[in-house]
Amino acid sequence: MTPSEFARAELTRIMDAAKAENVDGPAALRSLLDAAAAALADVSGVEDAQNELTFIAQNMGDDEDHVFMRP
Repeated sequence: MTPSEFARAELTRIMDAAKAENVDGPAALRSLLDAAAAALADVSGVEDAQNELTFIAQNMGDDEDHVFMRP
């Protein structure tokens, strides 16, 4: 199992649990994102975490070329 597959499976499990507890889905996702960003900053440093989050934000659209693919 790849790290991405693991994370997506865990996210599904967490969101199912949130739904069962009547936790607002978007609020839970924002809280998970905040916790994941803080954990990444703890292990990789703030600058690396900021760079990773920026890269992810810039490349979210599936129908567009990634920033690094553009001329």
